[in-house]
Amino acid sequence: MSVRKNMKSWLATARRTVERKSFFHLHLISDSTGETLINMGRAVAAQYSNWRAIEHINSMVQSKTQLQAALDAVDAEPGIVLYTLVDPISVKLIQDRCSQLGVPSLDVMSPATKVFDTYLGDTVSGRSGAQHEMNEDYFSRLEAMQFTMDHDDGNLPHDINEADIVLVGISRTSKTPTSMHLAQRGLKTINVPLVPGVELPPVILNKDGPFVVALIANTERIIQVRENRLIAYQRELSGDAYVDRAAVQEELAWTRRLCRTHGWPMIDVSKRSIEETSAAILALWQNRS
Repeated sequence: MSVRKNMKSWLATARRTVERKSFFHLHLISDSTGETLINMGRAVAAQYSNWRAIEHINSMVQSKTQLQAALDAVDAEPGIVLYTLVDPISVKLIQDRCSQLGVPSLDVMSPATKVFDTYLGDTVSGRSGAQHEMNEDYFSRLEAMQFTMDHDDGNLPHDINEADIVLVGISRTSKTPTSMHLAQRGLKTINVPLVPGVELPPVILNKDGPFVVALIANTERIIQVRENRLIAYQRELSGDAYVDRAAVQEELAWTRRLCRTHGWPMIDVSKRSIEETSAAILALWQNRS
């Protein structure tokens, strides 16, 4: 069966799986960007495999008019309401409306702030979006993101020593998105492609150089992603060494030999999300000797 037919079959199966799920409405209301709330809501919803959330996101809700619009949406399509609001009047309005409609609501920050209040003997400041304050940490993250974008795919290796982390790996091992995710955490990250026959920057081969982590994946995952890329560029698959099984296996074997030689840790990204891969790298970086 051709790759195109395989893809069509997979998409058809995926659609049928989604169609079999039951749906529910999930209203997310925040007076800031809503990132924390959205991530939390999605993380919980993902635990219910037989259900799919229809999200209604209302961020930067900072006026009565905006809040009323969000509550009207709940009225029109009732469902679970999660919110992060610091204004007690707005909180009371949400609680009252949800009670009238008979739908559940939860201030997702409240349980955590109660723990902080008890331990610190203090109360919250009541500033919405306080975590997005433009402080030194904020500008450090911006600097890390700019550095990482400038050094994507091995670009500008002359200042590689300034990197916190160097990711290496053969093509299609999620180096770029992982680099950007680490940059968002404030870590200057360079990703360097491993290409047989192409010399690596000498500095990363030095044991006193930057911290290096290799990303690998299983042969099937790499071939699948590479085939999809070739299809997107309307290139012929047959006879292309880029997707040849033996060639890919040799690339991976060569990567493992490099890692053993230089003592680089390896992370298999075959079944990991970008977030999971980044968390594993951070753990290695924090425990580096």
